[in-house]
Amino acid sequence: MRAYCLSVFFFAAALASPMALSQSVPTGLKAAFNAAWERSPQGRTLEARRNEMVAGRDAADTWIAGSPTVELAQRSDRWTDRAGVRETEVSLSAPVWLPGQKSARLGLAESSSEDLEAQIAHARLAVAGEVRERLWAVAAAREALSEAEDHEDHLDAIADEVMQRVEAGDLARIDGILAQQKVLAARGAVASARSKLQEAQARYTALTGQPDIPSAEPEPIADGLREPHPRMLAARTAVKRSQASLDVVNRTRSEPPTIGVLMRREKDSPGSSASSVGVVVQIPIGTNARNRPLETAAQTQIASANAELAQAEATLQADIDLARMQLTASRQALESATARLTLAREHMALIEKAFRLGERGLAELLRSQSQLHDAEFAESQQRMAVGLAHARLNQALGITP
Repeated sequence: MRAYCLSVFFFAAALASPMALSQSVPTGLKAAFNAAWERSPQGRTLEARRNEMVAGRDAADTWIAGSPTVELAQRSDRWTDRAGVRETEVSLSAPVWLPGQKSARLGLAESSSEDLEAQIAHARLAVAGEVRERLWAVAAAREALSEAEDHEDHLDAIADEVMQRVEAGDLARIDGILAQQKVLAARGAVASARSKLQEAQARYTALTGQPDIPSAEPEPIADGLREPHPRMLAARTAVKRSQASLDVVNRTRSEPPTIGVLMRREKDSPGSSASSVGVVVQIPIGTNARNRPLETAAQTQIASANAELAQAEATLQADIDLARMQLTASRQALESATARLTLAREHMALIEKAFRLGERGLAELLRSQSQLHDAEFAESQQRMAVGLAHARLNQALGITP
């Protein structure tokens, strides 16, 4: 029993250790992942099944296949001949496993425990993916709100300057109205961005239970594929468990035999009695009506598990390649967005200077400000996209925080 618990412990430890422990995982992400796992209904259910697996292994390790039975029987001629004949019989019996049946059940119990640990690791990876997505969704919404507020502040400053020049007679009233319209539109954009941020924060808090949301930091990319990958391991252990189930069916072609002992005491007449001890063996005979449904069900499980394993093998590398391509594309897009932002800032500075000198009109200034806002928004969102691409690549590699 102790050796079994130690083997399960080391198996679970191997699943829990990431590919590259030297990688510095952001503390906020790790804390969020742990909180989300503690709140996960699937996680709680799977971890609670560990005790079930231990109990199943203990049951498979015993020779008794069911509950023992005590039987008491008594016969007497008290109501018939009244010759003083009496017979009392006490028996104790229990179904027992045959050697092949016991080893097959032990194999099934051990493979079921390994499959459970693999399912836990796979579920942890799935929760990690949800946390990563929602954390970066909050980060993107925060950046969007910040850019919207900055845009509103810039338009407010321009509107104030325009109104002063309108009052001084340097600009027409229509320019003041145009500037105020732009400010009102920016305020509406801020309200919309704030609503989206609140929605993203609510989704994150519902997942993790954390009201305080940390700032998202790009994850260092793992050195390589985690071995064993939780998705692949879950598929392989499912195949192993289904094969063990079929082995149990093949070795248990009938119900287990029952062995018992009995003690009989007979009294034929007053002063005459005898006692005896016997052994009882009952051997059930298996039939196709019993075995065929069990065998086909086990074979169906094997076919299903093999199909899932094949699908996991086919899609895992494709998912990793896709995540790498998305990371490369997001980095290239960030370079373009950064260059665009640099040019937009330079253009805005020139237009703003020309506007103050009276060489450019308000419409051109507002257009330049809008272009600058678009460039700043694109650059900030692309930075968030790069961070999310880092997280998705680690996710595809099977790395949990």
